[in-house]
Amino acid sequence: MRKKRTILWIGIPLLLLLIGLAWGWHLYEKPHRSAAGETVDVTIDADTLYHQYQADEHTADQKYLGKVISVTGRLTEIQHTGNSVIWILSTQPGGGGINCQLFPGTKVDPEPKTGEKVTVKGRCTGFLMDVNLADCVPEK
Repeated sequence: MRKKRTILWIGIPLLLLLIGLAWGWHLYEKPHRSAAGETVDVTIDADTLYHQYQADEHTADQKYLGKVISVTGRLTEIQHTGNSVIWILSTQPGGGGINCQLFPGTKVDPEPKTGEKVTVKGRCTGFLMDVNLADCVPEK
């Protein structure tokens, strides 16, 4: 009887630990999804999006956080870092804007020049000095 109880006290937590590790590994290896195949929840211009976040971040988070957004604005900077590309859509001369991190492997042909008006579709991840969009793809 004592041996069965010992096996249960060791076996059940060990089994739960293995299940938890397997689930964690599954989530870690899950492929990243691009916003290309997603339907757009909100279409908005860069100025409006930025000013809504600047005015009331909590309310803007409720409207946009985690949703796929199509944003149109003027491209002010293109940053190439490693294998990621970030387009920055500026909303005002003094700073502040939309950071659009393109989905890895996204090919843009021809690549737009700074100052051009572009439309980008991506998943809103919140506000840290700028509004951040992840998994972005340019729209034609």
